[in-house]
Amino acid sequence: MRRPNKGKECFFALLFLVLTGLMINFASDVLRPTQTSYGSTWSAFRAEPEDSLDVIYLGSSFAYCDFNPSLVYDASGLTGYVMAGGEQPLSITYWYLKQIFRTQSPSAVVLEGTSLYFKQYQNYTQPNVVQMPFSPNKLGVIFTAAEPELRVGLLFDLYFYHSRWQEIGWSDVKKAVSPAKADYYKGFTPMDQVLEGVGETAYVQDRQVSPEDYAANLEWLGKILDLCRDNGAQPIVVFNPSYTRCTPEAYARNKADILDLDPETLVYDWTASFEEIGLIPTEHLYDGSHLNQDGAALFSAWLGRFLTEEVGLVPRRQTEENASAWEASAAWWRDRMAA
Repeated sequence: MRRPNKGKECFFALLFLVLTGLMINFASDVLRPTQTSYGSTWSAFRAEPEDSLDVIYLGSSFAYCDFNPSLVYDASGLTGYVMAGGEQPLSITYWYLKQIFRTQSPSAVVLEGTSLYFKQYQNYTQPNVVQMPFSPNKLGVIFTAAEPELRVGLLFDLYFYHSRWQEIGWSDVKKAVSPAKADYYKGFTPMDQVLEGVGETAYVQDRQVSPEDYAANLEWLGKILDLCRDNGAQPIVVFNPSYTRCTPEAYARNKADILDLDPETLVYDWTASFEEIGLIPTEHLYDGSHLNQDGAALFSAWLGRFLTEEVGLVPRRQTEENASAWEASAAWWRDRMAA
C-alpha cells in the first residue's frame, strides 16, 4: 500500500488557495464600481510615475472641488495630485498619506483643515476606503478608522458588490485587466455651475464638534504632521475660500492648536480672501462651501504662485515624457476653461 505524498498534497492545497484568492481578487476588481471623481481616485493616482509629484493635496470635498493640480502646474510648474474623499476624517487621511508615501516623495503636503470639525465616523467611509489598494495601510484604515459594521465588506469587496453581476459589461472586465491610466483631472472634481442665491451673503457660524471628536482629530493631525516630517515634506494646513465658514476667532484657535502640535507647520486661513485671490462670490462659488470650476481655476493659479513665491517650493526635474504629459494636461484645461 502506497503512502500518500504529503508534500504533493500540500503543494496542490496551496495552489488551490492561491488560485482561489486570485479569482476572488479578479471578481472584486470587476464588480467594484470605478471611481473617477468625488475623491478616492486611487486607480489614476497609482498611474502617476513614482516620485514625480511635488505636492499632495489632502482633505475632503473642500480639497477635490477647489484644487486643480493641472492649473497649479500651469502657473508654477509644480506637479501634484488631490488624494481626498467626501467628508473624510483625519483618521482616514492619515492612512491615505502613509500609502501615498510608498510611491511618492512630495516636497509639501497641503491639507484642507475643515476635517478638524468632522465626527469620528462621517458618511462616506465605504467609498473612501474600498478604493484603496490592498496593503497594510488599508488594513490600518479598516481597523482604526472605519465603522465596525463595515469591516467585513471593506476586507472582502464581494460582500458589498456581489449583487452587481447583472450590471457588469465588457468595460468592467477590461478595467480589471488593463493597467491603470493617469488622467487630466489629477483627483480634481469640477463643479460647473452656481446654485441659485449663492455668494450673496456669507454664512459665518462656528461649526459644532464635540470636545472628544476635536481632541481625537488633533491627535490624528499630529500623526499626519509627524508623517510629513519623517518623509521630508513640508506640512501646510489651509482653510479654503468659502461663504460657509467659522468665525476668525475659531480659525485662530485652530491655528494655535496646530502650531502646538508642530511649530514648523504653515497654517493659512483663506476663507474670507476672495478679493485677494480675485474671486467673485456670485460667480465663482458652486454652493456656500465649494468653488465651482471657474473659481477653482483662479484659486489654483493663485495657489501655484503662492507656493512658489511665498512658500518657496521649487518644481522637481521631470522626465521629458512626464513633462510633456503635464503640459498636455494644462493645455487641455486651458482649452476647457476658454470654451
